[in-house]
Amino acid sequence: IMVLLGANGSGKSTSLDMLAGLQKSTDGSIDIDATGGIGLCPQKNVLWDELTVLEHVRIFNRLKATTVDSKDTMQALVRTCDLDHKMNAKSVTLSGGQKRKCQLAMMLTGGSTTCLIDEVSSGIDPLSRRKVWDIILAERGRRSMILTTHFLDEADLLSDDITILSKGRLVANGSSVALKHELGGGYRVRIYHEDSKPLPAALEALPKQVLHDQTVYQLANSGAAAQFVSELEKVGVRDYQVNGPTIEDVFLKLAEEVKEELDKDVRAPISPVSSTEQVTPTEKGGIQLAHGRSLSFFAQVWVLFRKRVVILRRNSLPYLAALAIPIIAGALVTLFLKGFEALTCTPGSGVSASDLYSLEALILSRGNATIPAGPPGSVGQFEGLVSVDTLRSFDDYVSANYSQTNPGGFFLGNTPTFAYRGNYELYYAIIMQNLFDTSLLGFPISTNFQAFDIPFAPSAGKSLQFILYFGLAMCAYPGFFSLYTNIERIRNVRALHYSNGVRAGPLWIAYTLFDFCIVLIVSAVTIIIFTASSSALYAPGYLFVVFAFYGLSALLMSYVVSLFATSQLATFAFAAGGQCCFFLIYFIAYLCIQTYIPAASVDKTVNIAHFVIAAFFPAGNLLRALLLTFNEFSILCRGNEIASYPGAMTVYGGPILYLILQSAIMLGFLIWWDSGWQPAFLTRRKARAQEVEETEEVDPEVFDEARRADTCSDSLRVLHATKAFGSNIAVQDVTFAVPEGEVFALLGPNGAGKSTTIGLIRGDSRPSARSSDILIEGKSIIAQRAAARQSLGVCPQFDAMDQMTAVEHLRFYARARGIKDVEHNVEQVIHAVGLAPFKSRMAAKLSGGNKRKLSLGIALIGNPTVLLLDEPSSGMDAASKRVMWRTLSSISAGRALVLTTHSMEEADALASRAGIMARRMLALGTSDDLRKKHGDAYHVHLVHKDAPHTSTAVMDDIKTFISQTFPSAQTEDRSFHGQMRFSVPNDRTAVYNDDEVKVVGAKGHGIAALFAELERSKERLGFEYYSVSQATLDQVFLSIVTRHNVQEEGATLTQPKKKGFVKL
Repeated sequence: IMVLLGANGSGKSTSLDMLAGLQKSTDGSIDIDATGGIGLCPQKNVLWDELTVLEHVRIFNRLKATTVDSKDTMQALVRTCDLDHKMNAKSVTLSGGQKRKCQLAMMLTGGSTTCLIDEVSSGIDPLSRRKVWDIILAERGRRSMILTTHFLDEADLLSDDITILSKGRLVANGSSVALKHELGGGYRVRIYHEDSKPLPAALEALPKQVLHDQTVYQLANSGAAAQFVSELEKVGVRDYQVNGPTIEDVFLKLAEEVKEELDKDVRAPISPVSSTEQVTPTEKGGIQLAHGRSLSFFAQVWVLFRKRVVILRRNSLPYLAALAIPIIAGALVTLFLKGFEALTCTPGSGVSASDLYSLEALILSRGNATIPAGPPGSVGQFEGLVSVDTLRSFDDYVSANYSQTNPGGFFLGNTPTFAYRGNYELYYAIIMQNLFDTSLLGFPISTNFQAFDIPFAPSAGKSLQFILYFGLAMCAYPGFFSLYTNIERIRNVRALHYSNGVRAGPLWIAYTLFDFCIVLIVSAVTIIIFTASSSALYAPGYLFVVFAFYGLSALLMSYVVSLFATSQLATFAFAAGGQCCFFLIYFIAYLCIQTYIPAASVDKTVNIAHFVIAAFFPAGNLLRALLLTFNEFSILCRGNEIASYPGAMTVYGGPILYLILQSAIMLGFLIWWDSGWQPAFLTRRKARAQEVEETEEVDPEVFDEARRADTCSDSLRVLHATKAFGSNIAVQDVTFAVPEGEVFALLGPNGAGKSTTIGLIRGDSRPSARSSDILIEGKSIIAQRAAARQSLGVCPQFDAMDQMTAVEHLRFYARARGIKDVEHNVEQVIHAVGLAPFKSRMAAKLSGGNKRKLSLGIALIGNPTVLLLDEPSSGMDAASKRVMWRTLSSISAGRALVLTTHSMEEADALASRAGIMARRMLALGTSDDLRKKHGDAYHVHLVHKDAPHTSTAVMDDIKTFISQTFPSAQTEDRSFHGQMRFSVPNDRTAVYNDDEVKVVGAKGHGIAALFAELERSKERLGFEYYSVSQATLDQVFLSIVTRHNVQEEGATLTQPKKKGFVKL
């Protein structure tokens, strides 16, 4: 296994692509044994969602293998990759770690002798990473594998050979232990002051660094380290620690990208100041930031309104579309207003005698015809006529067939009566009255008839088209306002706002005011266009009010849609399309009522339908207003007069009232939804079983921390945090406290409850137990969320970048936190996190590392005393991580930091203490304490002088030496290429010599004996290099979660064991 290391841009991916044939080399040649095809595991998973794991393996086996493997062979490979329980599961159902295993199975199938693996463990938790390592190590010796990684501990563990690239050049190559020996900077021995004793002058003369609680001595190589610890044993020093060289030491020395970043500037630590706004340099030359203060409601509204103005400059297209669509539609539909006459309710208006040439088209079904004189039976000669004998029969027929009776009928018995269809205002009434009168007069008529169209109300067709087309445009344009609010939520920008001092009420008020400005412009311009085109519109001033409140109600409804839609496209489709559908439903319902409801009940039914439908949909009120504007279906008529007061409930008053109520309800819903407030009867949290006295297995350190947190005054106190989702308990009775100046690492596999715990600390969710509380500087995040958040800064896992530059982000958050001297504080933060060269660049265009720096800068604005750092170096390369770590170390003074990460080396480098959890807290303590209790062993890596051509017999001799000399040592099952790895538990180290057996229990004695024996046997066994290192935090983590039976991708704990520790 060869591991390629290097910063981003060093050439790793390009080299891998050339080896895979994905890119052509400019010069040189590549020779590969391509038996079984080249196996490739790309950085991004390339899987078909609907295919199972076994189907993926089968496809790639047929593509790569010269002879297709049997089904049993492929199933065995899937089992080897730890996917036997997911063999027939679709890839879309797999977790992140399982997808990587599936990708490895696709790479290995077909017998590929050369495998290229790009970032195999990127983005997966430590348990899954360990499983992936086991799969790769199991194939070592049968295949040649080239692996790229950003995790240096992964390179150290997996590699037979390491190649380091920098700026496209190969700068180092060799085994891990050889590189450490030549370039690692030697060993470091830490002597703790509590056990300090006078040392010989020769030892005191060695290079050293004196810290407040320890002195660190620098030794050039393993031989010097062995001699040094031997001298310590002689003078009686027992409390010391030996740290061997690491690949990190080698990498930092060789990677020019890291050196350039680290040498750009030397940042001073950022120290908290008093609560005043005075900002003065510290005595040590550091910089200080002003504390934030709580803004008033309207001050925060103004800050958020200004932010939207900045966003408008960056992303104006949706707002231009929202302006243009209704205005252009309003201008085009005025073509339908030509010839539109003044509104009137007089029956004869618009109908002259010349309009009614004949009744032929209404009575006869064919062209010209002659009506003969004769007995009543002659009526049957004509189609479309029905004869009845009594007035009761007449009434019954009309009641049963009113929708087919066109235009009406009359009865000439004892009580002459006529009926007419009422759809077309009074024109059918005129026709039927004329026919009725003519029949009563009894004059014989002999004439010819000519067909003509049924007369509609004047301009009715055009006005309906006006209403339909313009109404749909008005329904669509508020959908554009939902695009920004949706993407802001999806990118977690709004969540970051809330975590950094922004409140829900000011935010939604500010956004509504900003978008309402566009609504007012649209409403005013369209009304001006309409009134300029026609003077016949009814009360255009009231129509403007309806347009304005409709726009307000519709944009708030689009905001509500944006809370739940999963993409901008879905948001617009539901917001705009939904309004259009509601508009058409109301329109169709209106026409159906006019067509099928008896004439005497039409007005009443129309009002009922309007007040029911329009109560739920703003579009209904818009349509009602447009119908009123043109007096469609005589909706304005009160007898022969038009309604005198436009503000009446049955005129414009009803739509206006409904729109105001809808706006208030939806605005209240938005604020309630984002504020997290709940009425008292909903916030009564249930007492769960775990609140009762427990006897689950609890480490003494966890128990002691719980007692300390209950009584201390640390900056952050998480007290008995419990969160359940239904019957699933995600976090159970987690308690810890973090004082100023401490970095606390919260570690655990996926599903362990880390994100839930962070959400509880941020105030994004509420605990499920009454006894739970989170205190930030003494203020409860549950009872005083806004006040507690003033002391809280959050650097989220995923960069929540808005459509602004880096400096605009920081200015916004500074204003939101109430900083007076915005520019000074922003400049200080920019230089502190190293963003000065990129401050004017759009945040979305920053590199991954610089985005993380910006997120850290946002968290620092307002000088919070508690920082939450969720995966702060996620997605960064090894070089950028080290730069970020230095930045984090510089800002930790005077603050309580909580760090979550999947990188154990990151936790080891940054954290003062670590807590390992899987639903509940499993272990807690400093890195050294955790090593002593859960992983107190030294790990040795040997390389023979003949490597990589060392014979198997020689390696067997070395393995025999290890087993005989260190009986408690654990060695690798197999060794390759002249390398051997083994670990020796420190508290059980036994060294066997010819005539004596020395069993050592003290820590110092163990490492001294180990070094002494390795040095003594080095020449005899022929190993050229060896390195000794203590257990990594990753190994400690695995030891703890394994002991508690925590499974990959879950948090399954063992059955509770009876212990002597009981929760108080």
